[in-house]
Amino acid sequence: MEMKINFEEVKNLVVQLDSSAIVDETKWEEAVKNGFVATEYNEEGKLIGFGWIFPRQTLLRKQAVVEDMIVDNAYRGTGLGRKILRQLIEWARKAGVEVVELTTNPKRVAANELYKSEGFKLHETNHYLLKL
Repeated sequence: MEMKINFEEVKNLVVQLDSSAIVDETKWEEAVKNGFVATEYNEEGKLIGFGWIFPRQTLLRKQAVVEDMIVDNAYRGTGLGRKILRQLIEWARKAGVEVVELTTNPKRVAANELYKSEGFKLHETNHYLLKL
C-alpha cells in the first residue's frame, strides 16, 4: 500500500538540503505526476527520505534526471539514500530509460561517493544556468 506523501514533511526535508528553497505544493504535485518519487518512512510513518526522477526524450536517447535526493539528517549514513537511489534506477530501467543523470554539489562528499559506488561516472561538462 502506497502512503500519501505529506507535503509539510516534504518541505521539512527540502529545507535540510537548501534552507533558502521555497517549495510550492502545486508545483510539487505537478512534478510528481510527471515522474516517480521513491519514499522512505520511519517506524512512526514519518517521511524521512525521498528522491524524484523524471523522464525526458532528447534527440539522441530517452533519459531520466534524478532530482532532490534527500535523507533526513538524523537518518544519514544508514543506507536509505542507496535504497532510494536504487528504486529510482529500477523505475528508469522499467520505463526504458537509456541514461540516468544527476548533479550534486562537489562539497556533498557522501552523496558523491554514493553515486560513484552505484556506477555513475562524472561527466566532464560545463553546466550553465540562466535564471529567468
